[in-house]
Amino acid sequence: MTRRELPSNVVACLADRSNKGLKPIGADAIASRVGEKRPTVNRYLAKLVMQGSILREGAGPATTYRISVPISEHASPWST
Repeated sequence: MTRRELPSNVVACLADRSNKGLKPIGADAIASRVGEKRPTVNRYLAKLVMQGSILREGAGPATTYRISVPISEHASPWST
């Protein structure tokens, strides 16, 4: 995997977890799933959070990440 593919692989990993109904995961787990070192993954996670592609939850060692889903994709309680 090249560094150019890393952001899309991180987003794909988080999207796959979301589609399966799994909880958000931390940077260590993401790094092991995409096969990259944690400092590199952390840099890309920060960029993806700033872009709004993913969401960061928690702080410190309890920080987890999940895919950002546009509001328009959520079912409205008023839809029939």
